[in-house]
Amino acid sequence: MRGFDFAAPTTIQGALKAAKGKKYRFIAGGTNFLPDLRHMHDGLPQLVIDLSRVDALRGVSLAKGEVRMGALTTMTDFLENKIILREAPILAAMSAKFAGPIIRNRATVAGNLIDGGPAADSVPPLLALKAVVRLAGPGGKRAVPLDEFFTGYRRTVVKPGEIITEVAFPAPGKGHKWGYYKLARRNAMAITVVGAAAVLKLKGGACREAGISLGSVNPAPIRCYEAEKILEGKAVGLALAQKAAEACRAASAPIDDIRASAEYRKLMCEVLPRRLICQALGIPLDQG
Repeated sequence: MRGFDFAAPTTIQGALKAAKGKKYRFIAGGTNFLPDLRHMHDGLPQLVIDLSRVDALRGVSLAKGEVRMGALTTMTDFLENKIILREAPILAAMSAKFAGPIIRNRATVAGNLIDGGPAADSVPPLLALKAVVRLAGPGGKRAVPLDEFFTGYRRTVVKPGEIITEVAFPAPGKGHKWGYYKLARRNAMAITVVGAAAVLKLKGGACREAGISLGSVNPAPIRCYEAEKILEGKAVGLALAQKAAEACRAASAPIDDIRASAEYRKLMCEVLPRRLICQALGIPLDQG
């Protein structure tokens, strides 16, 4: 393996300047990059740019009804940050199932997104929260809704020279209901077989707004728009939850692999959303 140069800027502009004109790779926690090194041959970057010293990429805040998380927010932060625990406990539930403590201490929200993997654990909850990704690059700053961020298997809209600076989402508000489930072959250090997330905002006994998503069953994680529409504006019971779950199943396009068959994944795309919706809203699953 040939070597590469290394830079550790302390500002966003310094990071963008370092990348200019070079075959580069940005890293933060490095939990994806380091395992990938063994498979890189001609694909090695000329320059690795470590963003971990850029303080402007850190921090979690709540402003104007929006939760804002710096790109360097870690999975451990999801478990410990008071704003996240209060406003979006679904992210803490996800992080509790994310790898192990050592990886959680290093892995960042931006790193989990930028890799573009279909099984990225943070993506279904963030999709259900209707998050937006903010970027900075040679062309300036821009914001991309997370459901438009992925363009295919391990592909994103990120342009050459751009970095993720922040991930943000509307604060769901008091009394919102949520559910998250990671189906995997073991409880820890396992790649997701099917991931499902639901965030439901209620008003007057009806579902005012819904966010429902799936991971690891399409080339990229998806929001289940038809399932959301089925629930919104209605008082949700078991029959409506079942109808929404069937819409989730219809939106999925899983494959066979060493972890599970496409048939099994397809079934779970119905079972898990129905369970999450019912558990979140206190609907008995057996009403017979």
